[in-house]
Amino acid sequence: MPSVTVRAETEADHAAIARVVGAAFSPGEGEVRLVDAIRRAPGFDPRLSLVAEDDGAVIGHLLFSPCLIETATGGIPALALAPLAVIPGHERSRAGTALMQEGLAEAARLGHRIVIVLGHPKYYRRFGFRPARPRGVAAPWPVPDAVFQVLELAPGALEGVAGTVRYPAAFDADVTP
Repeated sequence: MPSVTVRAETEADHAAIARVVGAAFSPGEGEVRLVDAIRRAPGFDPRLSLVAEDDGAVIGHLLFSPCLIETATGGIPALALAPLAVIPGHERSRAGTALMQEGLAEAARLGHRIVIVLGHPKYYRRFGFRPARPRGVAAPWPVPDAVFQVLELAPGALEGVAGTVRYPAAFDADVTP
């Protein structure tokens, strides 16, 4: 069983992260450009961009971005989880699980209360994510309810919340080279 360690990214990791994300989302160029755009965006917190290493090699990456749930009374801060990537051939290394566990713990330590993800329901359910729409949180795009999910990092964080998620501009911007 490989020994996976998780830590915050450094600038020296950028090329390795691009390789991991590109390979995981093959052809992945859009996701690689998204990661770069998020890094350049206001509010980027490098403590919420994590890498998983095996014997010193970066094999996984997880990134959280600040977003808002726009309600009738204002914006509720949240985090968008995207992307979570593990290089092909290392999916069973538990790198994704380690990234999720450490990433969610770090987000909570930093005082974040809500996380949004667009992803596979069975996978993210293991970490406590549930469909967002029944919790009062709508996606900004037409997506199946099962894949648009939310997690309360702080109990009661979604109490009385009803609104639509507004992702950072990097998610909407033309990030073509």
